[in-house]
Amino acid sequence: MRLRSAGPVLFLALTLTFAGAGRAQEKFRRTPPLPDAQRLELKLPEVETFSLANGLTVAAVRRPESSLVTIQIVIKSGHADSPADRPGLALITARMIGKGTKQLSSDYLENMIEAMGSELRTSVFMDYTVLSVNVLEESLDRAILFLRLVTVEAAFGERELAAARRAAYWQILESKKDPEALGWRRLLGALFQSHPYELGDYGEDAIRNISTRDVADFYRPANAAVIVTGNIDGPAMAQKIAAHFAAWHGRPSDRPPLPVPPQNTRERVLFVETPEAAAATVLTGNIIMGSSGPDFYPFLVLKQILGGTTQSRLFMDLREDKGYATYAFSEMEVFDTCGIYWVRAQVKPESIVPAVHEIIGEIKALSVGPAVPSEIEEAKSYLVGSLPLRFESRDGFSDWLARYVALGLDQNQWDRGPEELKLVDAEKVREAAVKYLTATPVVVIVGRPEWLGPYLSGFDAVEIYDTNGQLKHTWRKGEGR
Repeated sequence: MRLRSAGPVLFLALTLTFAGAGRAQEKFRRTPPLPDAQRLELKLPEVETFSLANGLTVAAVRRPESSLVTIQIVIKSGHADSPADRPGLALITARMIGKGTKQLSSDYLENMIEAMGSELRTSVFMDYTVLSVNVLEESLDRAILFLRLVTVEAAFGERELAAARRAAYWQILESKKDPEALGWRRLLGALFQSHPYELGDYGEDAIRNISTRDVADFYRPANAAVIVTGNIDGPAMAQKIAAHFAAWHGRPSDRPPLPVPPQNTRERVLFVETPEAAAATVLTGNIIMGSSGPDFYPFLVLKQILGGTTQSRLFMDLREDKGYATYAFSEMEVFDTCGIYWVRAQVKPESIVPAVHEIIGEIKALSVGPAVPSEIEEAKSYLVGSLPLRFESRDGFSDWLARYVALGLDQNQWDRGPEELKLVDAEKVREAAVKYLTATPVVVIVGRPEWLGPYLSGFDAVEIYDTNGQLKHTWRKGEGR
């Protein structure tokens, strides 16, 4: 089984190739060709949905050109649904899927999926969890049976729970070696204090109190959907799923709609100490809108202008002009009711303070002055042109489809992205910038403890945290180490 966890930095991959900084290269970077937004068209198939008597939703997408069938079980429970005193429950439950039933062993189930030439992939997000397999059409019925066995007939025993705890323990420890993962967890904890989304920030001690009863009660059919994609017939697939999953019963989710926390408005610098850091990792961000609404596409364009590519404002300023950073990009992660934008940069230790000031300066510049029309059109063209590429891969298509179903998004979030992006104009971008970029963002720095005195003295106050997220001390300007 392959498992992914929630934080974006844990599954976003970026490869940067830097050539020598000659004049020709500088000219090319500053005058990039406008991407051809009309080169590719986004044509996504219809999503047919069916509701079963037990509350389970079936979504079918016919893709006759596909040689494989993808089956996903989307559980509308993620990190935010874990109890406050057991924040690692979503991760532990995901790790126990496929570890045996009342009559079948873990080895039997593993051999069963391998005989189909496939594997079980489990991904845990903030609001939902996805179990998925890719199989040939001839193995479709057996794959549905396999997913029924690992969910409806799963046996969550103490032995399996102990193994899942050990695996999760080492996974969490390993994540502490990733500066961006550490920074993401601290940013999440700072922006979502006393909010369910704060539960995405937890350490290895959080998994100790999880019981087999907690795990068994986490997944429920009234809070789930089965998605089938491939050369299939929708009504026929709904009948197949009903035949296998009719015995799956449970009460609906009792999670109320989550509130939207206020944006951070005060200057706040957090420093996570990690002795092995070779360079400083900086994350700077704040609260934004959720997965749907009128601000989504304008902010997507805004994010692209700020730091979407190596030609964007942040990269050109911090790396090309100032030489402070190895890289500098902007990101956004939208959850059900709200989300986060953040800038991530790797900077030289001696450049931490000026780099942070430049990042905040670029953010503020977009909130007080309108973006250049050519920037807006270039960002729109890039986004419109790249959307079809996202769905060329099977995983890219399946991941977006699971998100669409899990969060109950509207048609604008399915196949109307290019049209919505083309409607974004300078006024909409300006309104989104004023709405979300005016407030002071939280700054998180991950680096060596000895950098605090010589390299962070330009800040008035710095909250110092260990890798477990525990506040050790608040350092103030003029204070010795």
